[in-house]
Amino acid sequence: MLSLDAEMKEFLEKGDAAHFGEVEIPKEIMDVLQARGIEKLYKHQADGIKKVRSGENVVITAPTASGKSEIYVVPIVEAALQNERSIVVYPTKALSRDQLARFREFALLGVKSEVYDGDTSSSMREKIRKELPHVLITNMDMLHFILLNSHLFRKFLSSLKYVVIDEIHTYTGTFGSHSSNIIKRLRRVHSKYSKKQLQFICCSATVGNALEFSEQLVGLPFSLVDARYAPRSTVQHILLNPNQTAEGRESYTALALKAARQLMGGGRKLLIFGNSHSVVERIGIIARETNLHGLKIYRAGLDKEERKRLEQEFKSGATDALVTTSALELGMDIGAVDSVILAGFPGTVTRVRQRIGRAGRRGKEANAVFIARDNPLDQYYFENPNEYLKGEPESCYVNPQNEFILKPHLLSMMRDYPADIKEILAFPMGEQLFSQLREEELCKEFAGGWIPTKKALRQMRRMSIRSAGESIRIYDSGEEKFIGEREEAMAYSELFPGAIYLHGGEKYLSERLDLERRAAFVRKLGHKTSEYTVALRNREAEVIELLGERSSLGGKLSYGKVHISDEVYGYMLKDYLQETINSRNLLDEPLQYEFDSTAVWFDFPEEVVFSTDDFPSGLHAVEHVSIAMMPALTGADPSEIGGVSYPAGRMYIYDSTPNGVGLSKIIFEKFERVEEMAHDRLVKCRCQRGCPSCILDPQCGNNNRHLNKQAAIDILEKLKES
Repeated sequence: MLSLDAEMKEFLEKGDAAHFGEVEIPKEIMDVLQARGIEKLYKHQADGIKKVRSGENVVITAPTASGKSEIYVVPIVEAALQNERSIVVYPTKALSRDQLARFREFALLGVKSEVYDGDTSSSMREKIRKELPHVLITNMDMLHFILLNSHLFRKFLSSLKYVVIDEIHTYTGTFGSHSSNIIKRLRRVHSKYSKKQLQFICCSATVGNALEFSEQLVGLPFSLVDARYAPRSTVQHILLNPNQTAEGRESYTALALKAARQLMGGGRKLLIFGNSHSVVERIGIIARETNLHGLKIYRAGLDKEERKRLEQEFKSGATDALVTTSALELGMDIGAVDSVILAGFPGTVTRVRQRIGRAGRRGKEANAVFIARDNPLDQYYFENPNEYLKGEPESCYVNPQNEFILKPHLLSMMRDYPADIKEILAFPMGEQLFSQLREEELCKEFAGGWIPTKKALRQMRRMSIRSAGESIRIYDSGEEKFIGEREEAMAYSELFPGAIYLHGGEKYLSERLDLERRAAFVRKLGHKTSEYTVALRNREAEVIELLGERSSLGGKLSYGKVHISDEVYGYMLKDYLQETINSRNLLDEPLQYEFDSTAVWFDFPEEVVFSTDDFPSGLHAVEHVSIAMMPALTGADPSEIGGVSYPAGRMYIYDSTPNGVGLSKIIFEKFERVEEMAHDRLVKCRCQRGCPSCILDPQCGNNNRHLNKQAAIDILEKLKES
């Protein structure tokens, strides 16, 4: 029981016993499993192994620590004993190395496993290519480069049977759209070296469309295995909402550390999850300043040896607590955890379950603390704890036919293995993209096929599968060195002149954003500050092409292609300790970003428009709270969704990624649920005129002017009656 000065709700989620199944496992494999303490298999493990053995492509939906890996480990080892090979793709390098130990338990049977990724030395890579393993563990980034050099892996690819893609829910959005093209290229290259069909095994957290998403990602039919038969610990859930004081609302990060003090000590181990690098860094800074010893920062971007040391210290008990990003959300083996704290709703119910699933020792009750931020989605889940615990999981989304993503992959396909004209024209938008590549002198004829030119190879070395379009390179002016890259769309929001930019645990001041040179120049602040910056912007939307429409809530809901004009004209300087605005500043020259994307737009019924007092301000408020609800249903980061509303009665919601990544299509299908959640948040918020918990948006380009909470409630209630 926590004793804290905050609004609190508590719920007990009872655990469940395991359900077992029957499947024949070769004795030598079962001996290794028994050495790990696995005496018999859960029902979903037995069912999954049977489906894989029958030749089906399988997707396993599984919470953390449900034994999903045995479903693919057993068939992979069986294949290895027949000298057939497998590729296992994990989303992070840390997870790859963590899982390598599991595969190496079968080395006594002659099964050889290796990790091949960006942290693998060049000498070790050469050795792996010469002495081919049965199991090659990698990530999607390295798989892209393996394909570009497929001639070096010809023997491996000719005997490749299984491809495992773990944590597929992380391949949503832009990264997933690239990954879908990489998988398509893998299937093509494999067909050049082998007459056998590749078999795919995917694993996912519980999402709303696991089967459909697997088929979108891989391009093949799948069967679903639901891992509902694993045991679960009893969990004590505590939901906290920081109090409002005369000085302002208490910081949720400060409250997280107060809760941490009460959950640490006595051998108890704790994970605190923040939703971004900057939040994790802030929690670490506050912990140091308040002398909270025993808490350390773990996140992507740390040196691999440092990450490994932290993992071992936490597992052994030398470190009591880690504050982390999603880096420890996935299936890393860090030992038993007693408690988790979610510093803010992580955006989706799936990620809530993943994070909570990290806590639990066999036979002991676990603690899961959720601390609500002062935004509509966090407050919605604080007010609706059943939705927080058992709400509808979001859907994953990809758009592999985004032109910006297709073009580099057509070029990559030519590099993987020379492409004939038939293959090129069969590629999505092949004729148009091929014409562009020839015009830009990026491909040439070779031995009856087409391959990239030297100019193209230079471009391909800079290609990022984490973004659509070009990136902005970031330089430290003080030390005169390159320190990183940021996707162009995000650079406008985060690297404008005057922006405070966090990188590698350091705070930088952006001095200049040179869009012609595609470079940003920053300098270390050199002094302590609790301030951060938020861009101020104006947006416009224009319809290019209608792709679909339907009636909804008495109005007309449309889906299609749009042109977006997004202008950053200034910024706010805010304090993260008190969440106050210290100043508003205008840029000397506004930054204009224009792109085509996909969007949903809703035309409100005329009777609602004309019968609602102050409709324009009410519509603006509806736009804010609607967008705030959408990440829970789409799995999107809030930065991936934009909105524009017009007083005449039209509201646009668009993909912030150029050419779109599939978000708008999900919103088009779930629009009524979005507005239902928006209405619930508005009527349950206890403020009178609007606050950050309902309609105030820190990203609002109008400084949150022209907002009317009561008018928004009236609009949504009239829609419900339509």
